[in-house]
Amino acid sequence: MSSPPPPFHLLRSHHSPLSSLCFNQSNTLLYSGDQDGYITILDLRARRVIAYWKGHEGGVLGLEEWQGGLVSHGRDNVIHFYDALKKPYISFGIGGKEKKGPEIIKSLPTNALNFCEFSLLPLSDSPNSEEFMGNGKGKGKQKEALLAVPSLMDSELVDIYHLPSRRRIHASVNYSPKPNSITKDSVIPEETRSGLVMSIHLRQIPSSPQITLSMGYEDGRVELFISTIDSISEVYDARMLKSPNPWKLLWKGKGHNEAIMGMDVDSMSKYGWTVSADHRLVRYDFGKVIHDKVNVEERAIIKDCAMKQIGNSSVAVNASGKVVAVGGWDGKIRLFSSETFKPLGTLSSHRETVHAISFASPPLPSSESHSSETEDVSTIDIEENDDSDSEIDVEGLPPRKRWLASGGKDTKVALWGLMDFERGLSMNVKIEK
Repeated sequence: MSSPPPPFHLLRSHHSPLSSLCFNQSNTLLYSGDQDGYITILDLRARRVIAYWKGHEGGVLGLEEWQGGLVSHGRDNVIHFYDALKKPYISFGIGGKEKKGPEIIKSLPTNALNFCEFSLLPLSDSPNSEEFMGNGKGKGKQKEALLAVPSLMDSELVDIYHLPSRRRIHASVNYSPKPNSITKDSVIPEETRSGLVMSIHLRQIPSSPQITLSMGYEDGRVELFISTIDSISEVYDARMLKSPNPWKLLWKGKGHNEAIMGMDVDSMSKYGWTVSADHRLVRYDFGKVIHDKVNVEERAIIKDCAMKQIGNSSVAVNASGKVVAVGGWDGKIRLFSSETFKPLGTLSSHRETVHAISFASPPLPSSESHSSETEDVSTIDIEENDDSDSEIDVEGLPPRKRWLASGGKDTKVALWGLMDFERGLSMNVKIEK
């Protein structure tokens, strides 16, 4: 079998371990954040850094694009919403002493005790916009989203916020009442202890009003809840127990004996994936849970793949849900088929732990894609001392929808071009340059 090639681009703007990576919706920008709170925006067309600034006093937990602007979550217990970037791009914080990024238009206090990043779900259609946007003057067409974060009151619980109103609509959705007969000498049963929430994932089932919420916990447990878009009109707090919980627990199970270090769920809520300090890649058949109404603790939902190495810190699923990437403590990224667990290849460039992996975003609808492709390439001026690689051969690179970004403890971001697994090409270790 031929050896996989090295990454086609390395970004060296960060000076501390990477913690978060995210492609924008058109795959023209790559957002990256590190453990010192610095954020970089890379223009993927010009292959140049267009922004570099300190976004948080603590490390960056998560990055996401919404409404053309960046959303960042930091260890300083705050989520920032930045103004949208407009072309021609301005080089923020490059070559100057003051590293100021795009303008922050709003912020939201949050809980970062458990290193768990937010999950943002744009809503396709919702009839409740006017209720949450005040008088709605001039904002009737503004899109909505749901934002899931660890609860401010308890790091074992999850709260749901509405965007753009930033109003908390559902509090402590995964709350479970403790036994009534508790004294100072009582021992709370083990099943009531979930530990801190380590990972949160909101998804909307395609062509359906149903929304899923999946969570991974410190004790290795995974839970799957379901609700509907209509539920956002009802304000709810599970700890009050005064009204029915709009979030129904469909399934819970334990795939690891230690804390979940990485988790991802495909866009259709078909499969969930987790990794931990052990040697296993664990798959959860959420599709079967949703459609077949299985027992809430059905063990057959869990299936795992034993890997040769011990210790994994990140996992990501591509847009089609067919390819899974696992980042290990050994600096390698291993690719697997989501259906068969068959190894598809191993990418090797990082010298230490791979903390963050991101597949490119799915292709935009034809109308949006056409307008995106006809935009002018960025006309920014880059400082000559920019640390990103300058000489890149663009010949032979696959389309951006098949790119993969990885970042780790070695402070570098690597960009990879993957072969077209969707066309059923050879599943051997063969990856396009």
